[in-house]
Amino acid sequence: MPLTLRNVFLVISLNLLGCNALQSAEPLRLLTEYNPPAEIIDEQGNVNGVTVKLIRILQQRLNQPASIELMPWSRALNIAKEAKNVGLFETVYTEKRAALFKWVGPLRINSISLYGVETRLGNDVTQLVFPGKLIACSYRDSATSEEIMQLGFVEGKNLVLTTRSGDCLEMLVLGRVDLIAITEGSVSKFLPRLASTSENLIKVHTLSERRRYLAFSKDIPDETVALWQAALEQSYLDGTMRKLYQPVYGEDIIRRLEQFAEQKHRIERTATPSINWHY
Repeated sequence: MPLTLRNVFLVISLNLLGCNALQSAEPLRLLTEYNPPAEIIDEQGNVNGVTVKLIRILQQRLNQPASIELMPWSRALNIAKEAKNVGLFETVYTEKRAALFKWVGPLRINSISLYGVETRLGNDVTQLVFPGKLIACSYRDSATSEEIMQLGFVEGKNLVLTTRSGDCLEMLVLGRVDLIAITEGSVSKFLPRLASTSENLIKVHTLSERRRYLAFSKDIPDETVALWQAALEQSYLDGTMRKLYQPVYGEDIIRRLEQFAEQKHRIERTATPSINWHY
């Protein structure tokens, strides 16, 4: 099969730069938050989860030394903005953040919606007016909180911003807030906590599609970013990502990533001259 010049370059780069330059580079400091099943603390006290496993596979393929730390999102975001040699995942890409980082991804593409419980919202949520008398809850310094504010919610009035994962769900169960944001594919993890209350979780309003990335600090060389991007896309094409994600995410989420890589590579094959090898 003909190889494009770009593919030849990537093969050489991943083997030479990945095995030599990245191996000898200063270890990256990778930051993330507690966000099951993507990022968790396992029974041994180690940072784990399906996205963490994928990141570690990319590290191995690139021979890129790196540590992975788990901390509250607001703190991680502030460190990533100010420190050098840092990567932050899974960072939602927004226009406001675009110039702050160098982006590798997407790691996930999914929608996010506001949810509430039926006993407080009623059966016909189409009649709800935002913000009305509702109280919403979200994660501080998140793209979601900014989007909720655009609906008219104001911190200190009818919007509660937290710094710990799970706080919003707990406040919803206790009746302190009416709305929380949940990403597609994650609703099931909230149901066990609600089961004891006999409450039904209902979707109220779809916010937007989320594209989550590994966001590198601006000092990371473009060549390094390109190698991470190539390695990530390869993991979508060779089944690595599917093997990790399939036990916890739906087929739609997995196929979006595979289709992203397939479409990008089709475009590059069309745009880049090919080399026919003769033996």
